[in-house]
Amino acid sequence: MANQSNSVSSTYELISQAAQRSPDATAITFVKAMAPAFTDETISYSQLLGHVSRTARMLREHLPTDSDKPGVISFLLPNIPQASFLLWGSEAIGIANPLNPLLSEDALTSLMEKAGTDIIVALGPNPNSDIWQKSVAVSQRLSKKPKLISALIPAGAEFDHYDTLLPQFKGDALPEEWLPKQDDIAAYFHTGGTTGTPKLAQHTHTNQLTMVHSYLGSMNLSEGDTIVNGLPMFHVAGSLVIGLGSVAVGGNMLLPTIAGFRDPNVIQRHWDIVDHYKVSVSGGISTSIASMAGIPIGQADISSLKCMITGGAPTPLSVAKEIMALTDRPLYQIYGLTEVAGGIALPNIDEAPVVGSSGYILESVEVRINSKQQQPGAVGEICVRGPMVFAGYLGEAESPLKEGWLHTGDLGYLDDKRNLFITGRAKDLIIRSGHNIDPAVIEACLDSHPDVSMSAAVAKPDIYAGELPVAYVQLHPNASVTEEELRSYAMENISERPACPKSVQILKELPVTAVGKIHKPSLRVLTAEDVVNETLKEFNVELKSKLLESGVIAIEVNVNSAEIDSVQQHCTTMHEALGLQFTLCEVEAA
Repeated sequence: MANQSNSVSSTYELISQAAQRSPDATAITFVKAMAPAFTDETISYSQLLGHVSRTARMLREHLPTDSDKPGVISFLLPNIPQASFLLWGSEAIGIANPLNPLLSEDALTSLMEKAGTDIIVALGPNPNSDIWQKSVAVSQRLSKKPKLISALIPAGAEFDHYDTLLPQFKGDALPEEWLPKQDDIAAYFHTGGTTGTPKLAQHTHTNQLTMVHSYLGSMNLSEGDTIVNGLPMFHVAGSLVIGLGSVAVGGNMLLPTIAGFRDPNVIQRHWDIVDHYKVSVSGGISTSIASMAGIPIGQADISSLKCMITGGAPTPLSVAKEIMALTDRPLYQIYGLTEVAGGIALPNIDEAPVVGSSGYILESVEVRINSKQQQPGAVGEICVRGPMVFAGYLGEAESPLKEGWLHTGDLGYLDDKRNLFITGRAKDLIIRSGHNIDPAVIEACLDSHPDVSMSAAVAKPDIYAGELPVAYVQLHPNASVTEEELRSYAMENISERPACPKSVQILKELPVTAVGKIHKPSLRVLTAEDVVNETLKEFNVELKSKLLESGVIAIEVNVNSAEIDSVQQHCTTMHEALGLQFTLCEVEAA
């Protein structure tokens, strides 16, 4: 299968090959409901190819005819089959731009303006979502005034409806002259939105097909394997690693409800899903895995399960041990980036998982560790080069690559068997009085505590030391450990004294991104609020904080008029020393 996936020129050709091999096999199973019984829709490979072809024809008809540039189709959709049809149909005749529906109206407008969006397809009006309202507002703000089409739910006579339009177009093979070449841009995926408006990473068809080739070479999948995909299509793991990877091998991609892993019922009944659909491979991001580890298997038969996979962020060792003990199945880590269309380090399925490893580097993937000590175990920035590396960010003339190398910003090391270990983010390093502290040291310690589900360590601004390490934790249900006990535990078990956190705070839930990664910028905002509150504790003030697109933390201070001059002096000092941005709002004293 891997060789076949590497010999085609486009994602459309890959899907065509799969349909030719096994036209009647199930390509997608969409679980519509799980109660009172499982209700689903299945789509065969011949139907999948037909839907993708119809989608391509429908989109092509609605694209502008006065432009020599490829049309750009942006879509805001949940975890439904239409998202796959639109992704691959768009790539067949233009450029796909899957977007996170949870982004703000301003962020969506900025991204689509940069992309040059011609068509927007969005989930129709729904009382549980504002996706349609945002899409209407964005379409009116864009200079191109793109055509707006609803999907799944009709939006009235004023707007075309994707599900109604589709049957009006032929599902046979697309003309050869329409199809893209290997080096043509297939998609714009947004990335880097933790501190500002995300960038658009440009994927060629070669990038995506190389990713699939690597995935198939590592996973040892078979035709007919059922693979759970609970991740959204705007995330490369959901759309390319699992999504396109499942299609390339002739597998059955199982979509667990419209909300995917964001649906708490999907996590609660995960083992029933494995039983009912005879799942071969399941998994999710580390937060999902942590939740699954707390759900008893009960009477569910999980004998079909070969392994579980996880990625997006390193999974705490305690969580990995829990899930493997619960299932008696291996848990493999995947490490990758949007800029490489998915994975860099992948499972070595023929070997047992290496504890702490983020995956195995295939011989076909060129990776180096930027370290003065060129030997196994030396820590440095992870760099990658090769045909999976993207074509750059849209609209940025300067290439992010240096002699072809993509510098990931992640720190790690390789062992002598090409297993990759992530030790942290270069930008996440905590610098305490000139001493570099890897937050992974703190997190590994706290994660080892039996009451801790997951943790995150960040830098707290400090006028004297520059930064101090602090930690936030989320506990297992019914845990009773205190913050002071956790700090004492860290003091006892972290040998690097400067790395011992100055405080450990227990949160009901750690803040996460739309795909479930721990969102450290939100925690940094909390630490900044703590600093300001401590500094201004003698005054009567109220704070409102937010993270600006530049990455600067802005704090609005509401202060009594009688105290404003003194508060201004303190804020000036904090601004100069810590880089925080302040706005003082004068209120009348009570």
